[in-house]
Amino acid sequence: MTQKSKIYFISGIVVFSLGLIIGLFLWTGSVWADLEGYMFQPATHAEKSEFYLDCPNLITKSDFGIISIGIENEYDKDVRKLVRGYKSLGYLIYVASDETSLDLKPGESEVMHWYIYPEDAAWNRFILFRVNIISSRGVGLTTASCGVMLINVPFLKSNEFFLLALLLASLLIGLGIFLVYKSSMMQERKNFYFERLMSAITGVTIIGLLLAFFGQWMAAGLILVGMYLFLVVIISHYLQK
Repeated sequence: MTQKSKIYFISGIVVFSLGLIIGLFLWTGSVWADLEGYMFQPATHAEKSEFYLDCPNLITKSDFGIISIGIENEYDKDVRKLVRGYKSLGYLIYVASDETSLDLKPGESEVMHWYIYPEDAAWNRFILFRVNIISSRGVGLTTASCGVMLINVPFLKSNEFFLLALLLASLLIGLGIFLVYKSSMMQERKNFYFERLMSAITGVTIIGLLLAFFGQWMAAGLILVGMYLFLVVIISHYLQK
């Protein structure tokens, strides 16, 4: 390996690793937040809600977020639904709750909203939320939960930080793979082993992030554990060389 190709290779690995760290931070934070949300104010004997609980992935110190759920009457008769929302208030022992009764005609729907703020975060890290729905028809009690990661960045809005982090991670990962590719071309190495490995890691990270961002935290968590184990094996292998 020539000196120039070595510089390209090492620079590519370092830049790629920085982008991967950002992706893993978002992925891990999202899964961890939803796991904490799942354990928050557990509802005994409740089934998973058929309605989607829409939660932001994160909020920053200078912003607020909105959690919402759309509730619909899917029956051909009037239905009464009692909606109870629970939100952390800085500590697990402090919980804000509210209760709303909805009388819905057949086919009618209603969207419920709850506002969350940085000071609501338990351990100054996660805002935890749960909604229980008691229905006069069908399954008596259903529940849904989520967690929202708090980012200690006071000068950016939540969407700005989220998009900036994704953009920066994408640029760093792409640049890292390109630099390693340049190194391979200088050495006339045609198997592109490192480029394929980095691309595979990137692909798995994208899948994990998508699952986490769309609320499939259990699947995202299992893949995340596998990713960390794989990275440990890869790093250990090359450190022993």
